Amino acid sequence: MTLQRDDFEYAGLNSRDDLQVEMGNVVLPSAPAMAEQVTDIPAMYGNQFNGTNFTSRMISIPVSIYCADNQDRFNQVMHNLSGLLLSDDPSDNGKEYPLVFGFEPKVTYWGHITAISDPAPINPGMYDMTLTITFVQSDPRATLPQVEKPLNNGLNTITVDGTARTAPVIQVVPKRPLKYIGFNLNGGQFGLGPETPDDQANAIQPDIHVINDPVASMAMWTNDANAISGIKTDGPYKYQGSAEINSNSTTMKVAIVNGNKDFGPIPTNPRDFTWIGPTYRYTGMTEALTNYRVRAGLHHMRHSGTHNGRAMGKIQLSLLDASGNMIGRFVIGDHMQGGQTYAALQLYKKGSTFNDGGHKTLYWGSGPSKAFHNERDKKVKIKIGTTTKTVTKKSRSRRGKVITKSIKKTVDKYMTTTNKEEGDSLTNSWVFMDLTKAGNVYTWELHQYSLYTGRPYHDRNARLIASGRWVDTNNEYESALGGFGQTFLKHPITEDSVKVPYMSPFMTLTDLQVWKHNQPQPNEPTYIANAGEEIVMDCETDTVTVNGQLVSPVWSTDYPQLKPGVNGLTMVGDLDDAQMTLKYLPKLL
Repeated sequence: MTLQRDDFEYAGLNSRDDLQVEMGNVVLPSAPAMAEQVTDIPAMYGNQFNGTNFTSRMISIPVSIYCADNQDRFNQVMHNLSGLLLSDDPSDNGKEYPLVFGFEPKVTYWGHITAISDPAPINPGMYDMTLTITFVQSDPRATLPQVEKPLNNGLNTITVDGTARTAPVIQVVPKRPLKYIGFNLNGGQFGLGPETPDDQANAIQPDIHVINDPVASMAMWTNDANAISGIKTDGPYKYQGSAEINSNSTTMKVAIVNGNKDFGPIPTNPRDFTWIGPTYRYTGMTEALTNYRVRAGLHHMRHSGTHNGRAMGKIQLSLLDASGNMIGRFVIGDHMQGGQTYAALQLYKKGSTFNDGGHKTLYWGSGPSKAFHNERDKKVKIKIGTTTKTVTKKSRSRRGKVITKSIKKTVDKYMTTTNKEEGDSLTNSWVFMDLTKAGNVYTWELHQYSLYTGRPYHDRNARLIASGRWVDTNNEYESALGGFGQTFLKHPITEDSVKVPYMSPFMTLTDLQVWKHNQPQPNEPTYIANAGEEIVMDCETDTVTVNGQLVSPVWSTDYPQLKPGVNGLTMVGDLDDAQMTLKYLPKLL
């Protein structure tokens, strides 16, 4: 919504439409509050000046409420105003929100409300009132719209608007493995990786790319019965049907045949219902890896609705040895009647089954408990056929005598089941598994990504973000990685036997990557990133991440800042064809 000149917007709330007030003349303060720091030294003429602290900035916003003689409406507006601007939720403590005025719509002030004054009448006896909203910025600087600028390797000239220094955020996606990366800015240095030329020359690459498959083709996958015989899953199952590449993206999914998902034929007897669907084995690995790193994403979505919510899907990426036997799996699946969706990451001993206890569970769960929501269980009435029922029909003869007659009538036959309609962070989720084996040490991460931005989430209270480390002390899981299996399964439900239409869960495999892992010695310099991994050097939060994970150490004189006007920013590293972007918020004092 475009702000009018005499409107303001706070935390996304429009003053006129949401708060139901009219803004008066706002006089912005000329400067934030300042506190001089001096030291009184005996026998010294004057004081020793130690600098000036710039503290908060306070903005007073006069507003008017026009309700004429309608006291009820005035009371409603006041309750609405307080309810929207103030909060008694402890989790809101410490939060600050953006304030934008219509007379300078490109400037954003971040702060919080500290006071709402008592209303003062404009006209005696009427409910036209004025009051003042007091807004305080803990950081007195305002911001202009974010600037994004591509960078080149070497010197870049950056002209910054505003009147205050601001923190650069540099995002880099290299085209080749990187030993180090950094930048020089306004006399400061900031970087990641070996610092000296000798260490850079001798850096060890921990992970060497073996497979970088965007899953754009089925050429490396086979569903030959002998090839997939070693791929297992929990519960009874039957591998059938087919998979294909999604024409709109580089993902593998269940194929569409005659307008329907090809999970294969549905068993005719409900007692024979079992997990069914296609399974494929990857044939693109040319060597078995004793130490490795695997990264891949699974997308699972269960649709909502009376019958859709009861559907059960299970998508599984299997880790196989060179003979095609399963040594691990990453799975996202559904429970009966629309129960919570779960994810699991497990290792398997060579030759073990799901029933002999020969596995190690690294993760099994449904993500954060705060993300769980549960609709009230609904009884679902499903027509399962017809039956013949004998009924007695009564009538009277002409003489008034009651005549009874038994007739057979065909009636519908129903059964009642349940739709739980439970949801959590995995009900519609895109989760990446990242698993590394270094000797007998396994490190792993499950990280949920946004389906809209393609970037990782960071709120552990709302999304699945889990990681861990486990040591196989008895070397029971030492099998080398020799390949993969991909499985898409559905479990038939009552609706299948009586042909009630519903939508089966949507499932895809995305972005399969494998590295040969080299374990560096302690204090040995290493590469900092592989080709295609995103590096973010954030001088605003004083952090560096590689693929969303915090990393250290960082060599730095300080976290350099951009100054108003012309800046020289020099990128260093093997970055000639890297994709590099500078982001920053110009700031105003």
